[in-house]
Formats: sequence, C-alpha cells, structure tokens
Amino acid sequence: MGLLLNAKRQVIKIMNQKIYIGIGAVLIFLFIFAGIWFFFFRSTTTVSTNGTTSGSFGSVPDTANTAPASTDTSGTQTINTTTTASAQKIFEITAGPIVGATLIQTLRPTTTIARYIRQDDGHVFDVPLGIAGAVPRVVSNITIPGGQRAIWLEGGNAALVQYVDDTNVVKTVYLGFPTATTTSALQSTRIQFLPDNIIDIAGSPDGKSVVYLIKTAGGSDGYIARDDGANSKKTFSLPLSQLLISWPSPNTMLAQTKSAVGVTGMVFSIDVKSGATTQLVAAAGLTAIADPTFSHVIYQTADGVNQPSSYSNTIKNSLNTRLSFNPFPEQCIWSTKNTSVMYCANPQTPTTNYLDLWHQGAIDGAEGIFSYNLSTNNTSAIAIPGSADGGTSADILEMALSPDEHYLSYTTKGDRALWGVLLSN
Repeated sequence: MGLLLNAKRQVIKIMNQKIYIGIGAVLIFLFIFAGIWFFFFRSTTTVSTNGTTSGSFGSVPDTANTAPASTDTSGTQTINTTTTASAQKIFEITAGPIVGATLIQTLRPTTTIARYIRQDDGHVFDVPLGIAGAVPRVVSNITIPGGQRAIWLEGGNAALVQYVDDTNVVKTVYLGFPTATTTSALQSTRIQFLPDNIIDIAGSPDGKSVVYLIKTAGGSDGYIARDDGANSKKTFSLPLSQLLISWPSPNTMLAQTKSAVGVTGMVFSIDVKSGATTQLVAAAGLTAIADPTFSHVIYQTADGVNQPSSYSNTIKNSLNTRLSFNPFPEQCIWSTKNTSVMYCANPQTPTTNYLDLWHQGAIDGAEGIFSYNLSTNNTSAIAIPGSADGGTSADILEMALSPDEHYLSYTTKGDRALWGVLLSN
C-alpha cells in the first residue's frame, strides 16, 4: 500500500513539473513576442539627439571620420515620410531649416531617399520615403554653418554649397559624399573649394561638370570645370555682370539677365564646346528656362502694367507662342521622363509685380504645384499645400523629382522646411 501511495505522489509531482514548465514556456514566448513588437513594429516619428556644432563661420573642419552613422544629429529632427490614412499627397520630410535637398533612388531594395543639407551646421542626412518611423542617417558631418544654396551633382552623390564668410566673401565648396557602407563608422567626405565670389554656378545634366561666372571689369567670364572645380577653363565672356547661368542640355547652356519688372532683359544660348553665344529673346521683366533638349525656351515677360505673360520660343525658327498657363519659369523644373512636361510652383493670386516682390521678401503668397505639357498645351494641378492635399500654405522654393517621378520634394520659403509630394501610387 505504501508503495502505491509513493507512486501516486511521484506521478502528481511529475505532472506539476510539466504544468510549471508549460506555463513558463508560454510566459517566455509572450515576453519574446512583446520584445520583437517593441523593437521592430513600434513606429516613431521624432528623433532628438543632442550634440555640439564644431568649427567657426567660414571654416570647414573635417569631423567625419569617427562618428557613428546613426547619431550626431544635433537638434530635433521631425520625420514624417509617409502619407496619412486620408491619403494626403503632401507630407513633411523634415522641419528644417535646410540648405537644399535632392531625391535619390536605390534599387536594392527599390527605395526613394531624400538627401538634405541642414542650414545650421551643413551636415547631410538621408531619410527613406514611404517608410513609417524612418530615422535619418548621417551621410556627412562636415561643418558649414549658414549655407545659402546647394547645387546637386553626380546623381546626388556630391553637392556644391555656397555660403558667405565673416569677411563677406561668397564661398563655394564641393562635397563628395562617401558611398553607403554597413560599418558604423562614418566615412570621410571629400572637400574642395572653388574660386571665391562666384556670381552664379550650375551643374551639367550628367552632374560631372560645372559652369560658373566670375565678374570682370567688362562684364562676366564663364568657366567650365570638373564638378569639384578642377581643370577649369574659360569658355565665354559676356558684357553683363548681373547674370544667371544654367546647363539644361549636354551641348548648350543658358545665360540670362536677372529679372526686374519693366526692365529689358536678355536670354542667350552658349555652346559648351566653342563658347559661342547667341541672343534668343529680349523683353521687359524677362525670366526663362530651357527644356532638356534645348528645343524650346519658356519665358515670361512683365512690364509692370499688365499681368505677366508666358511664351514658348522655338529655337530652330524663333517662333514665339503664347502659353495657356502662366508660370514663373525660375520656379519650374522639367520632368525626367517626358521632356515636354514641366512642374511649376505658381501663386494662386499673382500680381503685376509679384516676382519682384517675391525676390525682395515683401510678399507671401499661397502657391500650388502644377504640371504643364508643352506638346498638348494642357495644365494640371498636382498639389495645393494647405488644402485637402495636406501640408501648410506657403511660398515654394527649390523642387526636385525622384528618378521614377513617384515623388516630388520642395522647400518652403522662410522656415526652409522640406516637404514631399506623392505623385503616383
């Protein structure tokens, strides 16, 4: 009888142990599941890390050799790179202020990345679009305080940053960014200074060369160089000092006088190889942009009395055609997929001298983003910031397109925040 009782006790003991083990296994599983959810599925939209800004205004110290790739983001970065549940087209990428931004597309995996330069310290960041809770990754922490303009080169793998130093000299510095790596250490950014006091500068269509203007006693000299400023060669001269330069087509550049309402301006084509210049258009309050094939120049005139008027000048026969759409060409960019299409930021209520007041910072206008097809003469509203599309009502500065034109980005005037627009699903 005693043996039977002991056997029963052993059976009960073994059963209790199995129950305890089973309960423990369940608890361990729940703990592991909770941990996975917390670290991998819980999204966050704000990144705030503290750091210090090194270097003084006008200097560019290299501090980019040891910083980890996911930190050293002084200040607060507000990231919201996905559209909301209401399918808003417009979303904020970073609160800024930024110097400039471009959109890059990676193929493994296929992702659109916004690359931007902060204005307070010149540090460069990447953030993927369309990914909830995306965290900016440091690309470069070369310190360049107070940047005013960025010209993107080499498909976004390099940039020229312009700023004014403490002696009022305009500086232009080339930044060659390191390629992405799986290591935690941030690789060095290559830097190279171009000549001081460049009037204006532009990159070639392939981003491997630049053209820049230097003021002379008789006007301006134009130089073509490698994108980092090396192998510079004077290519042309113009008897005008207040000029803007662009490089829309591989073989042809566009130079124009700065626009002023009621003042006659001129637009020139410049041959890249020979430096030969040809005047294309002359008109009051002139501002212009050329298409990527250099078949047409879109320009606007403003005499200060009538509403501004926009035209297309066909290069081969000098035919001028009035447009149904009235864009400010300097606020337009061309499609990367259709050379007849351009995207423009345009005020909803323009005035006769809107562009002059806009340049002076004396007017704030609610602007929308529109597309215009030169072949069909059709205009379409793409997105209106501050409407049901999302975003906030604001003046729009620089725009950029992703290579597949899935996204468009723009910078707002004033706070210089960076916004994205979803162009297609």
